[in-house]
Formats: sequence, structure tokens, C-alpha cells
Amino acid sequence: MTTVYPISSAQPSSSTSKTPTTDQSGNNTLNENTFLTLLVAQLKYQDPMNPADSTQFLTQTAQFTEVETLQKMATQQAAQQAASQLLASSSMLGRPVTYSLTANGGSGTPTPTSVMSVRGSLPSDAAVGTVKTTTADVFTGKGAKIPLELDFTKTDTGWTVQALTNGAKLGQPVAVSFSANGDRAVSDVTIPAAALDGIVGTAGDWPPTGITLGFGSATDPTRLQLASGPATVGVVEQNGNDGQTATGVVTSVHLTADGPKLLIGGQQIPYTSITDVTS
Repeated sequence: MTTVYPISSAQPSSSTSKTPTTDQSGNNTLNENTFLTLLVAQLKYQDPMNPADSTQFLTQTAQFTEVETLQKMATQQAAQQAASQLLASSSMLGRPVTYSLTANGGSGTPTPTSVMSVRGSLPSDAAVGTVKTTTADVFTGKGAKIPLELDFTKTDTGWTVQALTNGAKLGQPVAVSFSANGDRAVSDVTIPAAALDGIVGTAGDWPPTGITLGFGSATDPTRLQLASGPATVGVVEQNGNDGQTATGVVTSVHLTADGPKLLIGGQQIPYTSITDVTS
């Protein structure tokens, strides 16, 4: 029997034990090369007086072709799924989404709302008494969802904002001042915890610092401003949740080995955790 040696820079000596080599590719996966190697070996070492049935070889070849085709289909489907998920994730940029907190091992513990992000513009030429209302749901420390309304009202000295729930006012209206060029001139507004405690059944369940209305930094192009045209002010997200699902705006998308992940509120959320997208 002819012995095959591995290729090297030195030739084997006559005293070297001539042991047939095996495939050292470092890959333990069975593939088409493995099948062909076994098939050639079977043909090479078959008993010439009792050769293998040709039908058996045809059957093996057909089985190999079927397996190879299925493997290619699975690879193509995985690539198509990854491309589809990346495309869908990219379409969510800048949009509010709802995502599961428990799908990836979350604790399910509620988080009370402490910040509401308000963006958009208020009309610079609005008549005194003009009101623009925006609403959002906020959460207590026990996970109770409370509807909150923000009424922006034009006064003879500027704009104010009043928080309400189910028509009941929470505290007093607070001035929202703007500079001559239309940018907000004062710090963010806070709804104090004492005012929020006035909501029936929620006393003591709010963050001690209350809820801050974040209007955006000076470098944020979507920050609350005075501008010509109709009012576009609105709540884009809030950081509370009931422990099961949460909402937020997608600010970027990252492609990882585990699939796309969306950056929402400073956290990377798997694409598979998204349950709803707001148009």
C-alpha cells in the first residue's frame, strides 16, 4: 500500500515509522470535503472481488447533495434575516419604540418616572391665551401608569407650562422663558413630588426630586425653541416603566454578533426585544 506523507521541508528517513496522516485542518465540522474523502477511501479500499453496489453510491451521492443544499439554504436564510433586521432597525432611528424588559432577563422591577423629554417649538407670534397641550403616561414607583398632561399657555410675558392629570392641576404654572433668539433661557422645569402626591393613590410613590421636564441642551437641534409656524412641542420619551415594558427614542443602531442593538436612553436594546414602533 502506498503511504502518503505530509508536505514538509525535510524528507522522511528510512527508519521513520510511516504512519498515514489524517486531515489536520483544525475544523471538526463534517462538510462536503469530509464526504468526498470518505467516498474516495471507500472506493479505493473496496474488495475488488466484491465491489460495493453502485446503487448505494448513487444514494449516498444524492444524500450528500441534499445535505449540502440544505446547508447553503440555511446560510442564505441567516444572512437574509440579518440584513432584514438591520434594515428594520435602521428605519427606527429617531422614532419612539416600545420594548420588552423581561425578554432578555430583566428583573421586572418598576422604575418611577423622573425625567420627561420635551422637544419641538412654540409659535413666536402666538396670541395671548393660546394653549398647546401634549400628553404622556408616567409611572410611579409601584409601576402604576398615570396619564399626565402638559398645557403650554401664551401669556402677555411669555409662555408657562401647567401639569395636570385627569383635569386636576398639579402645582402652579411655571414660566418657560426664551432668549431674544428663541432659545430657552432658563433651566429645566420640575414638577415637585409634593404636587405629584396629590394624585389619588400615589402619595410617596414618586421620586423625591419629582419629575423634571427636560427641554434639551443648547447643542440639541431638537431642543424646545420659539419659532414661526404652528406649535410642535411634545413629549418624546420618559424614563419610567412598569417593569415589563418601556418606551424610548432610538438614537443609533449597532451591529453585533448577536444581531442589531438599538441605543435607547443610553442602553443597548436587542432588536428582538422591540414590541411596537410609533409612527
